[in-house]
This record gives sequence, structure tokens and C-alpha cells, in this order.
Amino acid sequence: MALRKLKPYTVLITATGKAPITLTLRPTVVIVSLLLSVGLPLAWIATLLYQNIRLTQRNQILTETATEVLTQLHTLDAEIEILKDRAGLQEEADAPTSNIASIPPQGGPAEAVPPEQLFSLAQQKMPSLEAMLDQTVKPALEDTLEAEAEEEAAFPNGKPLDGKAEVSSEFGLRINPFGGRSYEMHDGIDFKGPVGKPVLATADGVVVKAEYSGGYGKHVRVDHGYNYETLYAHLSEIEVRIGDRVRRGDVLGSLGNTGRSSGPHLHYGIYRNGQAVNPRYYLKLEVAE
Repeated sequence: MALRKLKPYTVLITATGKAPITLTLRPTVVIVSLLLSVGLPLAWIATLLYQNIRLTQRNQILTETATEVLTQLHTLDAEIEILKDRAGLQEEADAPTSNIASIPPQGGPAEAVPPEQLFSLAQQKMPSLEAMLDQTVKPALEDTLEAEAEEEAAFPNGKPLDGKAEVSSEFGLRINPFGGRSYEMHDGIDFKGPVGKPVLATADGVVVKAEYSGGYGKHVRVDHGYNYETLYAHLSEIEVRIGDRVRRGDVLGSLGNTGRSSGPHLHYGIYRNGQAVNPRYYLKLEVAE
């Protein structure tokens, strides 16, 4: 059904002895005016509320982001401390620490920190962490890792012969191999093999002996540093000279039967601080006995 058009109303105001006043009221105009007078303030209030909500949400997001950045920086700071310890750097006496576990008992009412202040703190902290990493921690850590790599390369845990090793005499007390009932101390391990089989350095080092003697025959002695030396005896040929630097796996000579030997074999010895130790503790051998 079609809406009926609202008719205007005329209001006549009279007073004794005065001309009457006539007011014409149009309902449509009155209604629109009322709606505008009520609706505009409501719309303005709604806009302010919406803007406040958006601002609050924005501040909350900024605060959460800034807090996360600072948390990550604290974590990075703690990891840097671990790296400093790994690199052997001494902790400065007055240096502050960000390790939460070391914070003394504290308390009091909590007050919200503006996100701008949190971001400012993060910006102040980042350059010092980067400088510490690049100028102090990284160089020291590289030196430490290099030294550890050198020490590991000097550790005599390689194999003096390729393939399976047939042990003919263990380290320690043994019966004299040349007859009789006497015992003697054997300061290495003997590996049986064919004459000419390559004898290999078991770690990086410097050749300090490459000569012949009555007991060991042709033999090579390598100083690996870190108080370790190795001995390779009864060789048929020597392939290195005194002063040569060798790597683990380099050929030092050939298995033989020279010196005090009852048959072709390699006598292999390891010395720690000048004392013979059992090579079994260092070698990972495929043993065929």
C-alpha cells in the first residue's frame, strides 16, 4: 500500500489587541530535523569510539611486537654469553647480564610501558650486540674452533694399516718371542702383514725420527703435539724425512722385517707425555685375529 503524503499543519497564535502569528508545520521537515539533531551526535560519538578502539588495538599490537623483539634480543644476548664462554672469553666484572635466572628478587606494581619506549630500547641494544659479535666473539670463537680442530687432527686415532688388521702381539707383558721362558714388556701392538704394505700416519704431526736402529730396525717417529707421539717400526722402506709435516693417512713407509723382528709385521706404539700407552684405547680397528 502506498504511503500517504503527510499534510502540513498551520498553528495560529493570537493575543488580545495584537496581530495573530501563523506557523506552518511540515511533518517531513520536522522529522528530518529531529533525526539530524539526534543522529549526527550519535554518529560522531560512534566514530570517536571506533577510532579509540583502533588506536587501542594498534598500541596493543605495537606493544606485543616490541616485547617480542626485546625478548628475542634477550635470548640473543644469552646465546652470545654461551658463545663467549665457548670461545674462552672472560666475563667482565662489571658487565650486566640479561640472563633472567640471575635477576635478584624484585616486585611492585606493574605499569605499562609505551611501545615507542620499548622500540627505542631495542634500537639501543642491537648495535652493541652486533659489535660484540663481530669484533669480539666471532674472532675468539674462530680461534677456539681452529685450535680444537688442530687438536682433534693431532689425536692418534687413525689406522696405521688399511683394511683389517691381524694382531700378532698385544700391548703389555709377553713371553720372549725369540725363545726361552723369560718375559718382556711390549710397549706397542704388532700387526702382521705382507712386506711392502703401506704404513700410514694415524694423525697430523711432524716427523722427528726417520732412521735405523738395532731394536726397531727402520722406523719413523711422529710428534703430533698436545703431548702425543707415535712410533712405526720394522719398516722395509722409509718414505719421509725428519722435519716433514704429515697428515692423517699419509704414507710413512712400508711394512717390513728389519731390526729385532721374528717375521714381517708393523710395531705401532703411542706415547702420551713420553710414556707408552695401549694403542687399543685409541684405535678403531677391524681386527682379524
